[in-house]
This record gives sequence, structure tokens and C-alpha cells, in this order.
Amino acid sequence: MRKIHFILVMIFFIACTKTGDYSTFPDGRVPDQEIWNAVITVTRSGEEESRIFATHIVQYPNSNDMIISDSMRIDFYRDGLHESYLTADSGLVNDKSDNIVAIGNVVMVSDSGFTAYTDSVFFINDSNKVYTNSAIQIFSKEDTLYGTNFVSDTKFENWTIFNPLGKTSREFDE
Repeated sequence: MRKIHFILVMIFFIACTKTGDYSTFPDGRVPDQEIWNAVITVTRSGEEESRIFATHIVQYPNSNDMIISDSMRIDFYRDGLHESYLTADSGLVNDKSDNIVAIGNVVMVSDSGFTAYTDSVFFINDSNKVYTNSAIQIFSKEDTLYGTNFVSDTKFENWTIFNPLGKTSREFDE
């Protein structure tokens, strides 16, 4: 009888010990979801709009935001065809709105030859627009521009840059 009692007490103590080191999580909070090497496909009316590749994702209880760390890539599609992609060090995806924030060493590349570099980008799913309020460098066949406050579609064909500096071979309407 004592042996059984002793074994039950030992099981109780083992079951109640701390199993992980949660000091790396903000405020000691523990995520309720954690995913490694994830692929997230975002669709609208059955059509693929984007595909997000993430090395590490965590989501905390009572939050719609999935936090991406250790690199991310987003491929953008229109009518089933690949348009462009962007890469970043980290980011955030809202799982209700599918809006995305990409942070750190952001590189945007279109299939038509447009490349841009900045430190952060916001993707607004409803309008299918990418924008940044940060400094940006843009390179294409016609342009080498630097500026701030950039807005574009995901194909990077219709874009606006504010405070531009650089050179372009495009003609402007006065």
C-alpha cells in the first residue's frame, strides 16, 4: 500500500513540474498555436490571391494576428497567374482580414522586372495594394528612384512614389 501511495505522489509531482522555458515569449505569454515551415494560401471567391511561406509562426490566445519570425516570402497572384513576390525578415498576418505587414529588409520583385527595397511594407487585402511610409529604392528598366511613401498594386504596374529622387526615362505629362 505504501508503494502505491508513494508512486501516486511521485506521479503528481512529475505531472506538475514546469516543462518549458517560456522566457523567450513576450511577457511570459505562451502561444496557443506555433507552426514551423508554414505555407498559408489566401483565396478570394476560390481564386488564389497570395501564398505566404513562413519559417516560424506563433499566434497568441485572443489574437487575430499571426506573428512571423525567421523570414517570410509572399507570392502574389491575379487570375491564377503569378505577378510578384516579396521577402522580409519577419511580419504579421491578420487571419480575419488577411492584411499583412512585412518588416525588415523587405524586397519586392515583380515578374515584369520591377524591384524595390524598403524596411517595411503593408499589404491591404481588400484593395490589393502594397504601401510603405518608409524610405524606398526602386529599380526597373526605366527607373532608378529613391523616395518615401510608396503605393502600388501587387503587380507593381500602377504605383506612386512621393518625394522622388533619381532618374527615369519615362515621359511626364505637365
